[in-house]
Amino acid sequence: MKVTTLDTQVAEQIGHAFGYYDYGEEVGMGAFYRSKDAVATYIAGYVRMAFEGGMLYATSERGEGYIAYKVPGQKLKLRAGMQLVKALFHSMSLKELIRMGQGVSKGGTSLQDRMKKEKKPYIFVGMVCVPEQYQGQGYMRKVMELAYAEGNRLQVPVLLETDAKSKCDKYMHLGMQLDGIRDLGKYGKLYDLVKYPD
Repeated sequence: MKVTTLDTQVAEQIGHAFGYYDYGEEVGMGAFYRSKDAVATYIAGYVRMAFEGGMLYATSERGEGYIAYKVPGQKLKLRAGMQLVKALFHSMSLKELIRMGQGVSKGGTSLQDRMKKEKKPYIFVGMVCVPEQYQGQGYMRKVMELAYAEGNRLQVPVLLETDAKSKCDKYMHLGMQLDGIRDLGKYGKLYDLVKYPD
């Protein structure tokens, strides 16, 4: 279901889940930020952007799982885009933003960029979250199936990128294929994943 009302607490909760994710031995995208709270601030802003842009979905009104995805041709409204700009500038300095841009570009071209260049339609999943109290109950599969169903309906692939092998493995277990790994050096790796329509 599309999320039609967004409680501020939900955005903060999702932000916290990302900011305080346990990477173990891995280095995640959080390495670009000054703190875990800065990551949480950015992700909470991303959630607000997805909500304003009509791209935020949940498994049910209880919010056991959330997913943000963009379908082909969906344009981001200015109001939604401003949520992301605000989040970026509240969570990173200009110097940190530049460093992140340089670090990501060092990893090479993403699957999303290749698809864009070839003018091929796709669904891009920007965020997936199952709140702590619902983890381990199968909700990640249910939330991913929302995007897969849309990919099947439109007959386009579903793309997702993630910043940890542990996350990558979960997505592969849920039916995605690994397309490639981008090495960002000291900032870790990005994993490009795809699920082609049935």
